[in-house]
Amino acid sequence: MEQVFKTKRARRWWIIIVSLVVLIIFLNVYLEQSWAFSALGGIIISALMFYSQSKTIYIVKDNGVLEIKPGICVDGIRKVSYNPNAIGMQKVKIEHAQGFVMINPDKPLEFVEALREIDPNLSVEGFEQIKTN
Repeated sequence: MEQVFKTKRARRWWIIIVSLVVLIIFLNVYLEQSWAFSALGGIIISALMFYSQSKTIYIVKDNGVLEIKPGICVDGIRKVSYNPNAIGMQKVKIEHAQGFVMINPDKPLEFVEALREIDPNLSVEGFEQIKTN
């Protein structure tokens, strides 16, 4: 039976984005800084990218394929490692036949167990660092 995992959502990012938008509008309107709207465009594009990434789901299929929606299928998984100090949101590295992909499932321990159910010999590292409380 395939298992579905959501992306772990970063908290409070929307507060930072809204604050930056307000700051840029203030700079443009009250201080007449012409570069402010260019910066606003960059923030809007970043916000849209962040939003689309937060909607990603991971499907572990019975045949060992990991489907990352929207649009990526990972086959031939060799190793899964967890790095809590990784830069950015992605903490789980999946090495596969074509390279590797970084993801951030909301329940990393359950995610790796789902992969191990399919392949008990899967190489797994670093998940003991996750605090379970």
